[in-house]
Amino acid sequence: MSPMISPAPGGFEVRAHVPMPSVAVLRPEGELDMVTAPELVVRVEFHLDQQRHVVLDLRDVDLLTSNALQALLVVHNAAQRRGLRLRITGTDHGAVARVLGQTGLDAVLPITALSTEEAVAALAHPRPDARG
Repeated sequence: MSPMISPAPGGFEVRAHVPMPSVAVLRPEGELDMVTAPELVVRVEFHLDQQRHVVLDLRDVDLLTSNALQALLVVHNAAQRRGLRLRITGTDHGAVARVLGQTGLDAVLPITALSTEEAVAALAHPRPDARG
């Protein structure tokens, strides 16, 4: 499938790509705040409803507010309830790394050091002993 770009308020957009039927990659760009966080939840839940594991790539997110952190917890719990996996990549930069570390959510959320491509491969072809 080709990438989809969905503009949201304030220049925030989410690029969505479905590299294989069982996995979607969502790549938000801009500020993830009280205006844009609900839109991210809707878009992640759409793919979860399609029975897809989701890789959420945060490399282009400039700001994470408390609303964004709550949204990440919501989609994490939504994936777990559906028996699907969410993997969060691209968190090793600036404000994103700082906020996740200071709040302790880096130990709660399914953040992986894998690249987005590696996370997709791990979700598409899981090994029993791998945490992908």
